[in-house]
Amino acid sequence: MEFPRCQQKSNGSLPLVSVAICTRDRSRNLRSCLRSIQNLSYPDLEIMVVDNAPGTDATRLVSKQYSNVRYLVEPRPGLDWARNRAIMEARGKIIAFSDDDVVVDPEWIEKLVRVFTEDSQVMAVTGLVVPYELETKAQILFERYGGFEKGFEFRRFQRICQNSKLSRAYLNAGELGTGANMAFRLSLFYEIGGFDPSLDTGTLTCGGGDLEMLFRVIHEGYPLVYEPNAMVRHVHRRTYKALRYQIIGWGTAFVAFLMRSAMAYPEIKCKIWCFLMRWFVGRHLIRLFKHLRGPEQIPLDLMLAELWGSLTGLFAYHKARLVSKKIESDFGPADDIQSRESH
Repeated sequence: MEFPRCQQKSNGSLPLVSVAICTRDRSRNLRSCLRSIQNLSYPDLEIMVVDNAPGTDATRLVSKQYSNVRYLVEPRPGLDWARNRAIMEARGKIIAFSDDDVVVDPEWIEKLVRVFTEDSQVMAVTGLVVPYELETKAQILFERYGGFEKGFEFRRFQRICQNSKLSRAYLNAGELGTGANMAFRLSLFYEIGGFDPSLDTGTLTCGGGDLEMLFRVIHEGYPLVYEPNAMVRHVHRRTYKALRYQIIGWGTAFVAFLMRSAMAYPEIKCKIWCFLMRWFVGRHLIRLFKHLRGPEQIPLDLMLAELWGSLTGLFAYHKARLVSKKIESDFGPADDIQSRESH
């Protein structure tokens, strides 16, 4: 069953698609992910596993079980370093990212590509993320907290011009999609740059690299589409301890993304700070007040965890940038995406 979407004329071409799975020492999850990728219906695929600062040989051994998987190593620790390595190594005109704790739908790539081929202006597409299982209390709480779902309606986001109003939806970038299910025209990165290695998993910011990139796409004037028919299933954390840690990271990551955006776009710095203050009041203070007045479906402990993460996010990006510079000093700078020849 497909969800309703806009219909546009297709140009009939099928581009090569690079599928990138960035991972670190989670071979059990990776095995399930790669098994589902083998069932993809799309005919022209390049599959890459980017092993990020591996501590063991397990990821390489799992990857080598599949003859159609390219195994790459990115020694610089941090998810966005790995994503940028995938971009530089990709051979396809489209690159699709997912996570190692995801099981993809057989038509996932087919549905993503259809959007790109039907609208030549679209530069990024995100898709639906649903739970793989809801077996534990922590997994159910994660969905109750918001989960990854962005709805079942096809949506197109774009700023009409650089002087057009900066919509709240663009700053609330989590509504645009998530890193577990996102794809881009490879040429985009040679226009707006790669992912910020000071953000996301493996850094002090705990996340936000996907949010920042999706926001950057919109702010730079490119169209982004949310296509719910492009679906993947995410394996949620099974324990409450792991969930609480994830929720802390959510708070840190979101505020760190806003701090980065305010630094990168000083012309909208005041708007970002105003948005942050409104978000802080609505997301934390009003919700806590409602909890005190009556029973809430979300445990107070998780609300406080996200509040704490949000406060640490005010300083996390600055600290993460210093770490990123240290990594460049230790490993040497990665290739500059924008300096390479556009595909």
